[in-house]
Amino acid sequence: MQRVDVVILGAGLSGLSTALYRGGDYLVIEREGRPGGLTRTEDIEGFLFNHTGHWLHLRDDRIKALVADLLPGQMVTVERRAAIYTSGRFTRFPFQGNLHGLPSDVLRECLQGAVSAAVGRAAGGSPKLKNFLDYTNHHFGEGIARHFMVPYNTKLWGVSPAEVTAEWTQRFVPMPDITQIVDGALGLSREAMGYNASFLYPAVGGIETLARALYGRLDPQRFIFNTRPRRISTKEKWIEFGDERIAYQHLVSSLALPDLVALDVDAPPQARRAVRRLRCSVLRYVNVGLDVETPLDGMHWIYLPEAKYPFYRIGSASNAVRSLAPAGKSSLYVEIANDQEAPEGQVVRALADFLKEIGTIQHDKQVRFAAFRTHPYGYVIFDKHCARARESLLSHYAAQDVLSIGRYGAWTYNSMEDAILDGLRAAESLR
Repeated sequence: MQRVDVVILGAGLSGLSTALYRGGDYLVIEREGRPGGLTRTEDIEGFLFNHTGHWLHLRDDRIKALVADLLPGQMVTVERRAAIYTSGRFTRFPFQGNLHGLPSDVLRECLQGAVSAAVGRAAGGSPKLKNFLDYTNHHFGEGIARHFMVPYNTKLWGVSPAEVTAEWTQRFVPMPDITQIVDGALGLSREAMGYNASFLYPAVGGIETLARALYGRLDPQRFIFNTRPRRISTKEKWIEFGDERIAYQHLVSSLALPDLVALDVDAPPQARRAVRRLRCSVLRYVNVGLDVETPLDGMHWIYLPEAKYPFYRIGSASNAVRSLAPAGKSSLYVEIANDQEAPEGQVVRALADFLKEIGTIQHDKQVRFAAFRTHPYGYVIFDKHCARARESLLSHYAAQDVLSIGRYGAWTYNSMEDAILDGLRAAESLR
């Protein structure tokens, strides 16, 4: 039986980062035919697509230096153009900081609710916010919650925000104060709020360019592609695939936690009970090619909270980076609501009607193709069971010399930079 110091499951960003920073005696096992994981780029008729929006937001100096070293002069900086479409109107993102332009009755309800919430907070006291619905009402008021936060996030998760805690918000929900909300309602907002006000992206080749650059720094002889593990023994420390069994000292897994538990022949009953507590939306989306040059009024992405649309977000990567679509064409990624079971034909029909409604296309034939894609893991649902179940599983595996990392390995909501940092930290802990 072959022996390896470190086995890494998955050649996404977290797995590649672990290999890069760890070095030494390691083996990476990847089920697909090339590295990248969810950062792989798909080419359809010369249109380049990612698994929906994959924009690179960097805050950590170590990762900034790494990306600059991997892709010198190859990244472009894009200033975000994002909007919400509701009540037949476009407003700037984030909704809570840009109410200007909404119908007067909606604007009044949102603004009155925001002021009432601000007065309540100023009166003192710290009410226990049991869920994301409480969180939005407390911070933004009932109007903003009713017209955007609740319907949008219900479509995204497929469950009510009353079932979700506010744990996931972290840095991802912009928090304007009441002065900024009032300014935004008056059309005086000039500040680009949120962690993604600008982002980096490869000038050519799609986001997989970053994964390929990471892989280029590693020994290809230490990778096995097109291979899925059959069984793992976390007690005896071996992994089986095909007719082979490899012994390891340490295991770093970027598999989704439920998949890791399913493979582990030694998973105790409490781990199998805990993993059944984990919930996640399904990522169902459509890659679309258009015979128009600039869709969505030039926006990089738009949010659609209203239930009448079977999608919650539409983005155009080619609006941000022209090389992602052929000359004179453009691309869309359309994320389908989790609270609806719309057939493919209905989604395409609704999309074409919407694009005509906003003036992107004039006739259906300008939709060149619509390729549906599904990934079993979309957005982690941070319900009341999530944190305890996740920590129980991560602690159990850490005690078995197994580090479960990455977005779904750590069962969290994070960015590509966080995935790279997960690999860096895993490598440091293995030393």
